Amino acid sequence: MKDDPLRQQLLRELRELRRGEGALVPEQIAVCEALVRVVGMGSVEQAHATLFEMFKRYSVDPNGDVRAYLETSGIGLEGHSLNHRLDAYAAAHHVDRRTGLRRSDRGAQKLATLFRDEELFFRPWGHLTMYQFGRSVLTTIALQIDPQSEYQTPVVWVNDEVVDGLEFRFEAPNQTTGYVRAVEHIDNFKLIPEAQWLFKVDVEWRMAVWPQWVLAAQLADPRLVAKIQTQRNFMTEATITWGAWPAGEIPKTENFAGFPTHVPVVRGVEHDESV
Repeated sequence: MKDDPLRQQLLRELRELRRGEGALVPEQIAVCEALVRVVGMGSVEQAHATLFEMFKRYSVDPNGDVRAYLETSGIGLEGHSLNHRLDAYAAAHHVDRRTGLRRSDRGAQKLATLFRDEELFFRPWGHLTMYQFGRSVLTTIALQIDPQSEYQTPVVWVNDEVVDGLEFRFEAPNQTTGYVRAVEHIDNFKLIPEAQWLFKVDVEWRMAVWPQWVLAAQLADPRLVAKIQTQRNFMTEATITWGAWPAGEIPKTENFAGFPTHVPVVRGVEHDESV
């Protein structure tokens, strides 16, 4: 919606950002409240990095509006002022300054709308799944990224020990989302009853755009809980700990429950005995 207040604020800040002096630096973005909140998720550095990531993505179209906005804002083109950058844009793209300004204006409008709808981020996704059965824990880490993103392999720790040999090989792009996916399974780890946490996995995944993490957990023992915590240093931590117990103090025995080995009979539901 063109009259959306957030979109209008983003557009005003993008236009103000374009009038800055010299190359685009984090200090210029720091005063842009909406850009920091929406694009940077509260981080000036992430907002700055995301704009540069957008330039890498949209620079493939030399006449594109988004590229024109970013170049005239000081990304990819030098110039002390907006007028100098418009001159540089005109020389680089063999157009007059007015054409460059029109493209840049349209680019600012497109970015404001896309940022408002969060459709431009191509944000990496991390899925961390933990399965507990008895004392054993199986962890699955799945990464999903846009194929054009700059990628760095995550570093994984389990119970504060680095896990070696993880390759995260990506499959072919998904036909629906266009993302590529890589999965690693981490097993052979046990719950540690005497530790502050029974099990802990940390993932450091440094990407230009902050990844979005999702935790899934299937715990056979009802005394246990799982939680996930993300930090601004690109660290994500998932733990299994003792939970609460409605009848008083939780019985912290080492006989951890596992999953049933037979299919329970549910009245009214037929089961195939051959399975």
